[in-house]
Amino acid sequence: MKTFRNNFAAWTAIAVLGTSLGATSLFAAETSPAGGHRHGRHGAFLSSLNLTPAQQAQEKSIFQEARQSAQPLRQQVRQTRQSLRAAVQANDTAQIQQLATAQGSELGQLMAIRSTAMAKVYQTLTPEQQQKLAALREARHAGHRAPAPSQN
Repeated sequence: MKTFRNNFAAWTAIAVLGTSLGATSLFAAETSPAGGHRHGRHGAFLSSLNLTPAQQAQEKSIFQEARQSAQPLRQQVRQTRQSLRAAVQANDTAQIQQLATAQGSELGQLMAIRSTAMAKVYQTLTPEQQQKLAALREARHAGHRAPAPSQN
């Protein structure tokens, strides 16, 4: 049973490490070749909504604020990830469990900041833009769904 727990803790830590590598960049400020900021995966959605200059300014401000509030948390995620790596290498299952739990909480907080920012942006959209955004999201999700198995 102890071997199962050790293996489970190690695989959990590996899964958390893999997940956290992508999540720490949720609010990383990206720059385009022209030097301006873009907002990662949200930029493509929002740019296709034909935002007014006022909406663009609000969107930029909202995401800037979110990035700033997420910055200390992103640093904590990085630190926790490094500690988790050390715990895995030391086979310290108690520490792995504690750090994996902390990492999950930190990632949840990042998701809350991101979701709050998206909710604020959503409120700036017209009803037509909100409908278009819903259609774009549905199309994106439809592209990620696995095709139905064929009957041969």
